[in-house]
Amino acid sequence: MRTAAVVVTWEGGARTDRCVASLLAQDEPPAEVIVVDNRSSTAERARLEAGIGTRPTVRLLLLDDNRQFAGGLNAGARAALAAGADRVLLLNNDTVLAPDALRRLGAALAEAGAGIAGPRVVDVADARHTISAGERHVLGLLCVPRTLLRYRRDATRAYPVSGVMGCALLVTRACFVAVGGFSEEIEVYYEDVDFCLAARAHGFTAVLEPRAVVAHDGMRGFAAGLTPWAAFLKARNPWLLVKRRGRPATWLGFVPTYVAMLATSAVLWAARGRGDVVRALGRGAVAGLRVAVGGTPVPAGAPR
Repeated sequence: MRTAAVVVTWEGGARTDRCVASLLAQDEPPAEVIVVDNRSSTAERARLEAGIGTRPTVRLLLLDDNRQFAGGLNAGARAALAAGADRVLLLNNDTVLAPDALRRLGAALAEAGAGIAGPRVVDVADARHTISAGERHVLGLLCVPRTLLRYRRDATRAYPVSGVMGCALLVTRACFVAVGGFSEEIEVYYEDVDFCLAARAHGFTAVLEPRAVVAHDGMRGFAAGLTPWAAFLKARNPWLLVKRRGRPATWLGFVPTYVAMLATSAVLWAARGRGDVVRALGRGAVAGLRVAVGGTPVPAGAPR
């Protein structure tokens, strides 16, 4: 079973190096590591080529434009599948894998006969803090704080989940091809929820392997960590997701919880004196509503 890893980066610097190093240090390393660069600066690309690009099992895929996280994942996964991969490990560049993570994920995927396997995600700054041990993806409750819905099992074996966190997921060829990849109109934030829901609709299950540990940095939620760019996407994309995957009854739960979440977030950021984030949340909400009533998503542009 040939496994490839895909790491999407943009101006990633040392974080990308750290992620790739953890892949190469796996006790069962991937056959190939594809690093997808989303149109970083000339200096960053030169650094990548002179550093990790010289490793024999690492391939750099330098995109001509920034396709955001979803587009970068698609480009890397399709390159991996074209090279004969049976499974693809899809990663944020700010992740660090425990040495046995890939082996454990592969074993869990095979044993469960699933289409997606995810690890236990911990905070890179404090491995005692579990960020995710599986995600409950229920569209009507999409805007309920994820901390209230996440799995909290103290398990020593893999178990079924409705979704996994998108910073690290192992996907079979059959699952990726059936779904058709990640939604590039969503770009980033909620693209993992969309993928897991689509996989489920195509008959593929997801499993969480708690013994496979991946540390993750760069968390951004409505209450903390937002830039105006991220705030716009976080406010816009729930509308895109519900329009793509929801049913009429979904809106009954989504709309009031979305309004409550957005209003609470706006109050928090206003209290911190961050009017730029509050305005971005408003622009995102308007953009999402326009898409929900038939408009076309406008690309958010390069991260900033």
